[in-house]
Amino acid sequence: MSSPDTPVCASPQQMEMYNSHFYTCALFFNLLIAFTSMTLIIMAIRKLLTESIINTSTRMFLIVGLLCCSLHQTAYIVLRVQVIFQILFKLDQPCKLYYKAYDCKYVTFSLVAGNTGMIFIQSAMTIDRILTTVFTNLWPKLKYWPGVILSSFMIGCNFTNVQFIFWNDPLTDYVPTCGQFPPKSVGRFQKFLEIALYMSLAHMVINVIILYINVVQDRRQSQSFDVNQRFQSRVALKSTQAIFFLSMSQFLSCFLYTIFTKLYLTLQPDMTPLQSGLTLALTYTTPYACIAIPSLIMVTLTFIRNQRHRSINALRSQTETGDQYMQKIKKIWDK
Repeated sequence: MSSPDTPVCASPQQMEMYNSHFYTCALFFNLLIAFTSMTLIIMAIRKLLTESIINTSTRMFLIVGLLCCSLHQTAYIVLRVQVIFQILFKLDQPCKLYYKAYDCKYVTFSLVAGNTGMIFIQSAMTIDRILTTVFTNLWPKLKYWPGVILSSFMIGCNFTNVQFIFWNDPLTDYVPTCGQFPPKSVGRFQKFLEIALYMSLAHMVINVIILYINVVQDRRQSQSFDVNQRFQSRVALKSTQAIFFLSMSQFLSCFLYTIFTKLYLTLQPDMTPLQSGLTLALTYTTPYACIAIPSLIMVTLTFIRNQRHRSINALRSQTETGDQYMQKIKKIWDK
């Protein structure tokens, strides 16, 4: 780093990184991952908008979470394109390769907001599942309003959190790439990562408990002759199952991201620029999470839909007595 009035030139070690073919290939690999994730995000959002297997508020949370992924990935694409542009066109100007942190603020803020936004939306989904389980009859009648209110609240929390992380940081340092965190804000960011890890662990435990409660409720309602109660119980269970698997994946993502970031910031001073750049390019976990999450959403929705279709087709393909027909109907409800 350097003071704002001091010209900054890339060192020979940094020029080695920029001239490395391995590093350049890693950057293009990053772009491939980012564009693939954006495609999957669009496909997952489209599927959520057309599938009605899970309730409206849950779908809204998942869509907002995917939008946080897309925010991060958009900034990540811009970041990688900047570095590739440097390599292709500016290596003969080593004193023009650095960026002022202030000029990178939108990219840096978007990267952080995308990561933290996914964590806050995870909180919204968990709160929604708690209230759905407690107010079994009332909550579904509210339709999309829980999603609107909780999503808006968590977006506000995320915006405030990002402002706090960068609070009182003049962003006057020079950084080799826009993805490098401003040094004056690193401490607060690391503190939030620790809190986020505990938040994700709490989400996982709470969702395990809610899943168990919903399974018990569904078994009780399966004996009821009230079709509406059985339907609401089935919707609640399917939503809880989906959120449970997504919470597990997000917990793992947050855990890996936190561990990686701490290790990276600890070991970076002992690394050469090339080692540091390759490590960041190949092991930064969020782009991989932004591939896994939309993929998991689509697989979960497809599995539930196909399960229903198989049951219906099996029912239509057989000639049965009235008692056999009623038994098949009961099995469909129980799935």
